[in-house]
Amino acid sequence: MTAIRTRVTSTALASTALAAAVIAGGAAVPATVLAPVAAAHSVLVAVDPQDGATLDTSPDQVALTFNEEINQMFASVAVTTGDDRTNLVVGEPTVEGETVTAEVDDLPDGAYTVGYRVTSADGHVVTGSSVFTVRSAAGATGDPAGEADDRADPAGNQIADETSGEATTGVNPALWVVAGLAVLLIGGAVVLLRRGR
Repeated sequence: MTAIRTRVTSTALASTALAAAVIAGGAAVPATVLAPVAAAHSVLVAVDPQDGATLDTSPDQVALTFNEEINQMFASVAVTTGDDRTNLVVGEPTVEGETVTAEVDDLPDGAYTVGYRVTSADGHVVTGSSVFTVRSAAGATGDPAGEADDRADPAGNQIADETSGEATTGVNPALWVVAGLAVLLIGGAVVLLRRGR
């Protein structure tokens, strides 16, 4: 019984000492407890242009933001198209703390992939990619109203519709058929009247 009491007493004293340490110097104990969290690997938290974005104009740069500082000596960024693997980044990327920025050429309409490989301050290598699309107004389809104007003569009158092969203005062919039948009926009536006489 004495041995058991001694062990319980020792455990209680150790717990009391730990609690006192937390109260007196709270910064030291949490730092030890949270050490695994502080050692977590760095990750990408934001990218501009955003992954999957469609832009009206070509961006001047791409920016990658991480949750930790990035080593200036080990940061590479590439912007490529699906057909051509040429890197469209101008110069070397710049690093300011957690953000890596890379300037790009004037990008024509199309889909682009941003690939990156960086090393955080703790030596961890981070790689990944995102995509965006450039679709300017100049690449949009023509105005239907303009197509209608192309089918008009200089006087502004519409001419034959190329898609249907029929004139869009003028006399309807059905009227010619009706007029022909009327002429035949009148002519037949005249002939019968003359025979009757």
